[in-house]
Amino acid sequence: MTIDFLGVAPFAALSAAAAWLGQLWLYRERRADKREETHERLEIHRDELAFELLKNARQEMASARVEVEDLRDEVRKLRAMEQHFYHFQQALDHLEALLFPKDSAERDAAERAARAFLNRMKRLNDAKGTIANEVQRNLAKTQMDGRKLDDIEKGMDDANG
Repeated sequence: MTIDFLGVAPFAALSAAAAWLGQLWLYRERRADKREETHERLEIHRDELAFELLKNARQEMASARVEVEDLRDEVRKLRAMEQHFYHFQQALDHLEALLFPKDSAERDAAERAARAFLNRMKRLNDAKGTIANEVQRNLAKTQMDGRKLDDIEKGMDDANG
């Protein structure tokens, strides 16, 4: 029986070694597959994250554009107010020069400067009125063109209907 065992032992050892090597090879294959699968999942996650970041960046950009437009309107209004304050300060300076002249030459100079200032303000107001009239004319023309287009479309709908 020991002879039979010794005759079989090398085959059993060889078979065990082959099975162990086979298991090692299968384990390495599974690990490689798992590594590839993990890498693929990671890449998919990175792609999804990149798309979410792009979407968020676009939303932020749109919000920023809206805020910038609001700020532009506010800056425009502030500039107009600043211009009004500047003109008011000029008017006060001219008024002071007219009220408290030191001599007749200074009074004459103050009167000329005040008249020139009033003429500038009148021209400025006239120019603002002209611009407002031009804007109103363009709006009216656009509305009329829109109405004409609506009438044409309505006529086509009636003809096709």
